[in-house]
Amino acid sequence: MIFYIHYGFGKEIARSYTDLTMIIRPDMRRFDIFDVVIEFKYVTLKKAGLTGKEARESDAEALREIPAMKSEMESAEKQVREYGDALERKYDEIRLKRYAVVSLGFERLWWKEIC
Repeated sequence: MIFYIHYGFGKEIARSYTDLTMIIRPDMRRFDIFDVVIEFKYVTLKKAGLTGKEARESDAEALREIPAMKSEMESAEKQVREYGDALERKYDEIRLKRYAVVSLGFERLWWKEIC
């Protein structure tokens, strides 16, 4: 196993828990592999005001304009930045990639890499 993987309640970072954290084991740092932290959010179809069919047929731009999706993405971005900063303070040689993911029901995903 190359990673230490923490999911569900994730890894405790700054008195909070990440959704998914994969930290490269120290003996595997010689490989070109990134550490990863992902923050997930979920928006119900009802909250978005869409049916499953409408969600599946919407283009990516339309999904990003849904107020509930925007709000959850902003929240995920904020959290993943905070978790990432805490991980970078904790681990000396971390090569961290941060991702925010928002699900619209089980129909669609919107994700971003956060710098």
